[in-house]
Amino acid sequence: MNNTQLNHPARIWLKEYIEQPGMTKTRASDELGISHKVLNALLEGNYAGNADNQLAKLDEQRKRISAIVRMDGVDLAHIPTEMMQRVWRAADSAKIAHLCMLLAGKSQIGKTTACEAYKMRYPETTIFFRMPTMPTVSSMVCELLEAAGLPKARTLSEGLSLLREHVCARHLIIADEVHIALTRRQGVDALDALREIFDRSGCGLMLVLTDVGAQDVVKGTYAGRLAQLERRGEWEILPEWPTNRDIRAVWEAYGLPEPDSDTQRQIGALARRSCFGQFIHRLKLAASVAQQEARQLTWPDFIDAASRMARRPE
Repeated sequence: MNNTQLNHPARIWLKEYIEQPGMTKTRASDELGISHKVLNALLEGNYAGNADNQLAKLDEQRKRISAIVRMDGVDLAHIPTEMMQRVWRAADSAKIAHLCMLLAGKSQIGKTTACEAYKMRYPETTIFFRMPTMPTVSSMVCELLEAAGLPKARTLSEGLSLLREHVCARHLIIADEVHIALTRRQGVDALDALREIFDRSGCGLMLVLTDVGAQDVVKGTYAGRLAQLERRGEWEILPEWPTNRDIRAVWEAYGLPEPDSDTQRQIGALARRSCFGQFIHRLKLAASVAQQEARQLTWPDFIDAASRMARRPE
């Protein structure tokens, strides 16, 4: 790569994007739509192919993400809500009392967002990672090493040794998407390895899973083995839906006024269907359009975005 490519705004942004709390190369690769190999080559400055083409694609992603993440200095990815405070209290309990906290809630209720914000608040003592898609002990250890800022290990034994030397009582490990591991033996093996790290280090541990995953812990095929984790801590079951105050906090963070009654009913229906998910997806699209047109976001923008995103194939 030449000097112009090495100093391209998209490459500089990529380095900053990777360094965000809670971000890993695996997650960045998924979110940006580029392979792990290309991502590493761009970061290291030794991409051998058409770097201009890859940088142009990356720049489009940079503009897209930059347009929806912040408005008027507000971090729209981590809006303070009552749900977030509840997750933070559970994390504090796990860290202070050295518990294994099982945090369960519906998909899109804001679990991951709250955990990311907690990592940003306590970056030195929080190790936040996501369970791999097909978890094994080896793949889980790789994710945990990267999240802890430790070097890659040549063997599983070396990786576990690095973690045992690094993790101590002042740390809190947050494992997200744990429900992925609960229905296969290799996944439960990975959780056993994580439990051993927790036992040896005296750290806090918070396992984040869906409400369906919570049933697998209690009644699933591997409930007997998972009881080892249950006995080491407590459950925190999140509410089924966001509160009206939390929904209000989201639209206010986007700079929107009180909506009319029809729009409020539409928002309520979205919240009941997908918690924060569909509501925020539509707000992000509307905000992106308004920002690209250099104007203030309005509720008609949201209605238009909601109409566009509601379309499904026949």
